[in-house]
Amino acid sequence: MRRSRTLAWMLVVLGICAGSTGAAWAAPIDDARARVMASFTQKPEARIALDPAIVEGPWEPVPFDQAKYTYTFAEMKARWPEFMRGLRIPYPSAEYLRERYQRFPALMYELGYQDDNWEIHSLNVLEVWQAFFRGDFRKARDLGIKYGGYAQVPGVFAQILQAIYLAKTHEKKQMLLQDAIDRIEAYATAAPYLPSEDEFHDDYVLFRLGLAYAVGRLAEDEPVPVMLANGYAPLVINAANEALAVEPEHPLVMAMNAVFDANVIRRVGKTAGKIALGAEPVNAGELLEKSLSITDDMAITQYEFANSRLYIDRSASTEEALAHLHKAVALKGEFSMEVLDAMYAQKRLAEVQALHDSGRSFASFDRARRKHMRKTGVNLYCVTCEPFIVG
Repeated sequence: MRRSRTLAWMLVVLGICAGSTGAAWAAPIDDARARVMASFTQKPEARIALDPAIVEGPWEPVPFDQAKYTYTFAEMKARWPEFMRGLRIPYPSAEYLRERYQRFPALMYELGYQDDNWEIHSLNVLEVWQAFFRGDFRKARDLGIKYGGYAQVPGVFAQILQAIYLAKTHEKKQMLLQDAIDRIEAYATAAPYLPSEDEFHDDYVLFRLGLAYAVGRLAEDEPVPVMLANGYAPLVINAANEALAVEPEHPLVMAMNAVFDANVIRRVGKTAGKIALGAEPVNAGELLEKSLSITDDMAITQYEFANSRLYIDRSASTEEALAHLHKAVALKGEFSMEVLDAMYAQKRLAEVQALHDSGRSFASFDRARRKHMRKTGVNLYCVTCEPFIVG
């Protein structure tokens, strides 16, 4: 079904939004690298116009003490497998970077200096990860741009977290995500990894995960006609499907695929979701349960499981959702991303508990929540903003 889902969506797009996705979706592309680049490309008219005063203006600080999560390079290396049990990003050793920069010289052109001092490049990348782990997201983003190359990876992830969890307005969240997506596309153009290149599977999955997550968060609360017209779904579908095909045991890739199915069902219902996009409850449920069986100590997979149950089974699954949200809140985290995941789970727990106590349907709650977003302009995922409570 996951393979047919892509075809189903292509047929729907061709029938409903003829011409909106271009020739890349209408016919096979013989050049594999052109296809890789095309799969990372938004339609020009779908891009959100960026206001530099908003994107480059002040960023909100994380609501916790960064000192607790500031690690030395030696500590980062020792704990790398633990920190990356979800993202599965390899340690940026000198050897790792040398292989990638030599394979794709365009990555070297970005660097502030043109040399083969791979140890220095590794230290630069680690400096960006250090800022990311402690929650200094603006510094991580800026250093990633300054150093270029692989240093942009933690910089882009820092910007995505800033957008989702810390931007106070929906407008700023969307602009920061759009800017991050633009950076992912630029990196993919410089390094168009192929699924057939086994030695670069981690990189292939990494950028598809980043793209699917950023575009998915950009699109999930937009009106359905906007999602269709802007072609958000094919970007998420292809990025998530291809990542899963290359790395079927990746916990966050499984969660990303499952959440997409659940979000489709949430917005258009089970029947329309299955016909149009191949989204089925069984897909979401099986993938999320498998993801949790691999890493059940991550707040993000716990709260995504809770949300997906609500999206699919609505109020009938409120008790199950609350149980997973309680588990998520208990997982305090060892670095910035995990801490913010748990903080959002706390906010979501308050919302779902209030929904449960009110006796209202999930559908009415979800509609009211989106209406609240449109009316106030608030970012619903911001951990420092008040939860949306229904009476």
